[in-house]
Amino acid sequence: MRASYTKPLPKLAVITGLLFAAVIFDSGLAQSETAGAPSEASIVEALKSKGASRGVVSNDTTDLLKALKDKSSRGISISQEERGKLADAVKDFPVQDMEIPFELNSADISPKAKPSIAALGRALQNAQLKRSSFLLAGHTDATGSAAFNQSLSERRAETVRNVLIDEYHLSKEQVMAVGYGTEGLKDADNPKSAENRRVQIVNIGE
Repeated sequence: MRASYTKPLPKLAVITGLLFAAVIFDSGLAQSETAGAPSEASIVEALKSKGASRGVVSNDTTDLLKALKDKSSRGISISQEERGKLADAVKDFPVQDMEIPFELNSADISPKAKPSIAALGRALQNAQLKRSSFLLAGHTDATGSAAFNQSLSERRAETVRNVLIDEYHLSKEQVMAVGYGTEGLKDADNPKSAENRRVQIVNIGE
């Protein structure tokens, strides 16, 4: 049985050239609505660098992100150890939550998710963000097997990556996708909670 990495990717703080946001996805059950999804403007505001809060990026973090970006661009899944290191590297970044429903047990985006996807795509095209690269980190709840959820999280993150590339003209080099499955539950006391179903989006700079 595959061990789970239980440390969540928590709420984040901006680091120079690196930002983090989260997008919530439905991992097992289709959700009924996307009410309350943030607007393009609010996504941009949450993701852009803000003055002195930028901090300093370590060389180790920069090297890790470059290595994982190269793996993702070649379609290689990262290891559990690498996922853990990535969680630690971005633990202080800021977070933006969105609800983007998928079809039941599928990586197909639900039609009702289109407005949220559109807001995200337009936000990443904004002049304040469009020169950045992004990492998509997919998460599921604990419904179903760990192996299924790991695969599902990877496929859903990859689906969003493809939409951003195909429909919103981000380059393949700008977006990488990583799956966490049931690792890092946001609500560990309620492992099947919808709060655990999400994809986090990292801006890894120019």
